[in-house]
Amino acid sequence: MKNQEKIAFSIRKEMVQSNLKGMRTVAWSLMYVSAIISLIHYGEVFFVKAERAMVPVYIAIHIAMFYIDIAVLLFVREKRIHITSVNIQKYEHLVVIYIYTIMLLITAISVMDVYFFHHAALYEVILIIICTVFALPLRKISWIILLSAPAIIASTYLSVGMSSENIKVILPMSLLIPIGIIIQYQTYKVRKQITTQHILLDEEMIKTKQLSELLVVKNKALAEQALKDPLTNLPNRRAFNQQLTKIGHQLHQPQTLTVMMIDIDYFKKFNDYYGHIQGDAVIVKVASLLAEIAEKYQAFVARWGGEEFIMISQHTEKFAEPICEEILKEVRDLKIPHRQSDIVQYVTVSIGMCHANLTMYEHLQTCCDIADQALYLAKQNGRNNYFRKMAIFDGKENASI
Repeated sequence: MKNQEKIAFSIRKEMVQSNLKGMRTVAWSLMYVSAIISLIHYGEVFFVKAERAMVPVYIAIHIAMFYIDIAVLLFVREKRIHITSVNIQKYEHLVVIYIYTIMLLITAISVMDVYFFHHAALYEVILIIICTVFALPLRKISWIILLSAPAIIASTYLSVGMSSENIKVILPMSLLIPIGIIIQYQTYKVRKQITTQHILLDEEMIKTKQLSELLVVKNKALAEQALKDPLTNLPNRRAFNQQLTKIGHQLHQPQTLTVMMIDIDYFKKFNDYYGHIQGDAVIVKVASLLAEIAEKYQAFVARWGGEEFIMISQHTEKFAEPICEEILKEVRDLKIPHRQSDIVQYVTVSIGMCHANLTMYEHLQTCCDIADQALYLAKQNGRNNYFRKMAIFDGKENASI
């Protein structure tokens, strides 16, 4: 269903639901009116000696109306109503059939009222109520008026003939029927406009909500992308700094921290010999391996820049050293050829490790600097190994190594 068709159906559905609610309201009112009038007429049958011939007909019509209204109240309920594009016409017909049935029964009563009492008050009241409560196209109401009004006028002439008594019946009808038609026209027009505006507003609100949700998703994706290294998909240096800030906020008491700076050995020679595409492939493979190890030991790893990576672990020093050894071994086991290496013919890494008990946020950056220094010493000592430094802080920002 296209958007315009969907909106048109929603408007039509709202109008039908409103008319069904109106039908229940009218049914409640007429049910009580029919019950009261029927009791009054029953009293006339049993307690008034001069029984009028039309009383049984009055009673029969009001009882019929009473049961029709009972049926409406029993079967036309919001919980039972499920309007779809398939059955909406059925509910539209149901509303029209109810209006026509009630109006024809009221017309029958009014014909007798006009004949015996020279008034059509009940017809006029019910017509105004129906024109006010129901929002239907004017043509649907016009037909029942064209069917009922002539019958009442004919009854007027049959009862009093051509006389001034006609004015008592015809004049009110001639005034109220046009008023009812105007009310019906305005009711349908205004309610349809309000319904249309309401549905269009809902549509706009849904679109706005969807756009807002999409914007949130896009912003979240952009925020995540801004914290990811595009080559390795590891957290980047900005994400690493955020992680440091997060750890710093948790330093309410001393915490153990190990920082590992990891560098691919002789990477410039690798790039010069194999090319930058192969160099990027090596960085991706090493990054993937480091990500697996970090996940295994609940550590945090990020790309520091170029061929360097940094890993933070909150394990003890004795536990952190085996992690370094595992990284060295797993990288060697990748067996990525590196003919320009001065150590072995495969890609290797060097690691600088700093272990410390931290008490202040400033100690974190110091620990990273010390790990970088340890990496330099690991390279000086032949690469393909790790070098450990222990940082001891004096409670301020000073550290002894």
